[in-house]
Amino acid sequence: MLHVTNGDSAQVLIERSGLGGDVLPWRDVLHEGPVPADLPPEELRRVRVRFLSRSGRPPEAVVAAELARRDEALADAAQREQVVLWFEHDLYDQLQLLQVLSGLEAAAVDRGRVSLICVDAVPGRPRFGGLGELEPAELTSLWPTRTGVTDEQYRLAATAWAAFRSPDPTAVEDVVAGDTAALPFLAAALRRHLEQFPWVGDGLSRSERALLASLDAGPATAVELFAAQADAEEAPFLGDTVAWSYLAELASGPEPLLGPASAVPRPGAPPVGRPLTLTVLGRRVLDGQADRVAVRGVDRSLGGVRLRGREVWRWDPTAARLVAPSGT
Repeated sequence: MLHVTNGDSAQVLIERSGLGGDVLPWRDVLHEGPVPADLPPEELRRVRVRFLSRSGRPPEAVVAAELARRDEALADAAQREQVVLWFEHDLYDQLQLLQVLSGLEAAAVDRGRVSLICVDAVPGRPRFGGLGELEPAELTSLWPTRTGVTDEQYRLAATAWAAFRSPDPTAVEDVVAGDTAALPFLAAALRRHLEQFPWVGDGLSRSERALLASLDAGPATAVELFAAQADAEEAPFLGDTVAWSYLAELASGPEPLLGPASAVPRPGAPPVGRPLTLTVLGRRVLDGQADRVAVRGVDRSLGGVRLRGREVWRWDPTAARLVAPSGT
């Protein structure tokens, strides 16, 4: 039996559960960085390796070896009597689920051998934060909830995975507007993905705005900003490493929105206790009086979409839709 899940914490719990089998953690923050369309799996893996190792921690060779082993293990899933997928409802997990289901389809794994456990709540956990926070007994209590993966789920996963990787983000809007009942947490997760685009008015993504919001009341450490951002999420998905990258970008350049940059934790290093504060520009952006993208530009990828420069796709929260760059 092969268990596939979202990361190290859940892996440890499954290994301690007594359920047996091997555990494959799916370590990739797919909601960040390029996931371009029309690439074979090997080339897509190389793209993700370059992105995940851009800070040098861990080194590129380590990341490459890990993802190669991961993909090989999934390709070999056809040899397993059972494949059990353990995922949650948030954006991080739902994107991983799409990639895993697409990989199982490509590997021609017998659909009758694949089952799914996907939850947004656990009894006794008023604010469910993820599989990794559970006690072993709580995790094993989910075992009877597993259901066989259906043809409809495979089809929806393939459609949504292609839409997420498309250079045209309206493909994601089309999925959200369609019938997503087969994967009941998918629409909300993809809508949250769209909210990571720069917003009309201030040019901040929802996560960036949430990180900055606590500074409106005064100085705060990066750890405090991260905790407040998580509390503001309906389904928290952002890890601290990604949050630090957001803060580092906002603290960089000749026109930073917050500072000092030295108060932002470095990847792999302990958090810094020094507080951060808003700059004049940061306060103006947070108040909606300036536009971060118009002033500083942007260069990042969300799935298959490259956001570069000052004329980019944006999210309109009032209309709840994307707005194309002018001239498109």
